[in-house]
Amino acid sequence: MINVRRLKEELLRRRVAVYRAADNVWIPIPVALTPTVVRDSDWRDLERDARIILGAFPKIQRWLCDSRRQPLLKRVYEGLTGLEMEVSKLEPEAFWGHATIRMDLFWHQDAIKVIEVNCTIPAMQAYSDNVSAAWLAAGGKQETQSNNVRELLESLLSLYRDDGGMLSKPRIVILHRDGDSQLGELLWLQREWGRIGFETLLATPEALTRAGDIWLVDGVPCDLVYRHIFAWRLEQTAVANAVMENQRFHIYNPPSAHYESKGFLALLSHLASTDDMAREVGLTDNEILAIRDRVPWSRLLGRLDNAVPFQSVESRLAGLVLKRSVGYGGHQVFMGDAWDSDETQARLRQMTSLVGHISFAAFAAWAETRDTSLWIAQERMSGARRETEVLTASGIETWNAWYDASIFLNTRGSDIC
Repeated sequence: MINVRRLKEELLRRRVAVYRAADNVWIPIPVALTPTVVRDSDWRDLERDARIILGAFPKIQRWLCDSRRQPLLKRVYEGLTGLEMEVSKLEPEAFWGHATIRMDLFWHQDAIKVIEVNCTIPAMQAYSDNVSAAWLAAGGKQETQSNNVRELLESLLSLYRDDGGMLSKPRIVILHRDGDSQLGELLWLQREWGRIGFETLLATPEALTRAGDIWLVDGVPCDLVYRHIFAWRLEQTAVANAVMENQRFHIYNPPSAHYESKGFLALLSHLASTDDMAREVGLTDNEILAIRDRVPWSRLLGRLDNAVPFQSVESRLAGLVLKRSVGYGGHQVFMGDAWDSDETQARLRQMTSLVGHISFAAFAAWAETRDTSLWIAQERMSGARRETEVLTASGIETWNAWYDASIFLNTRGSDIC
């Protein structure tokens, strides 16, 4: 049985909340009173497939970097700016060294699918550990070690040493934006890594300077930088040049927003769909099978190579999700079966500046002639949901809630999951 009072205390202590810098308040994140359990065998299979899929990323990037495909590369990464766009044009080996890449997962007819990839906001390990530990404490169990947080640290250290770092206990600085909404998670990383024996500081780009071979934060020398900030926020700072030489300066993760472009995952799905295209890219049999099994049917939309026309998906719109290739937070995602709903139509009018009811054909014409972004269509997942009690700021509520999951992977060496 869960002691709700104890759960509240633990969640408060662990800052399971969104930080709102404007008025310096913490907004509690709703937490289910019982966890969703995934079978161990399912998770092991998923980890294996996720690693295989991730191994195909540099092959797709190398294929895209061919001079014959420059128009396609530009369209796939449309919307990236500055450092991010610069990196997207380079061979993959230059920026392959991530302490953590997150794959977002969703259920489809009892199978777990990879629907998106995220390389730039890697702090959910702390959130996951804190919710798990709070559950255990509220149920009278002794707190266990922070496994995800520890694995993230081991991943960082693996990259640091792989890139020539010699110190047994380098001092770490977490680089974040001023007023970071995930401050709670960052504070917990700082606390837990410090408890393990690795002093950790938090710093904004303005507070981080370089002196010879070391980083300085308010005069304190640091050796390893964990980047928890979008690369485009660094473009006018002293860190900009260093992040482009991340291995030399021990900054992890490297700039990598191109890998989380929805268009990139759609291209992965498309190129693995036929043997001829898969062989052209250099995909192995295991990579082809893993992509076909785990990545939902996804396609680039529009008039360009390796895309399908908007009109070709209209008849199956109810079974699709439309997404802008580059974007965050789900703001530019539309469910096909809700196209005619008042909410979707209002969002479409706000985005397109069109008036009245917006048909799919009208949207397609706008997207092809007036929008600079690339759009993709992805098979809609059936999802999994259950009725569960949720602790919110207002008390205990019963939700018929959808649930998802995430898996975390390192791109060089150290195990992390």
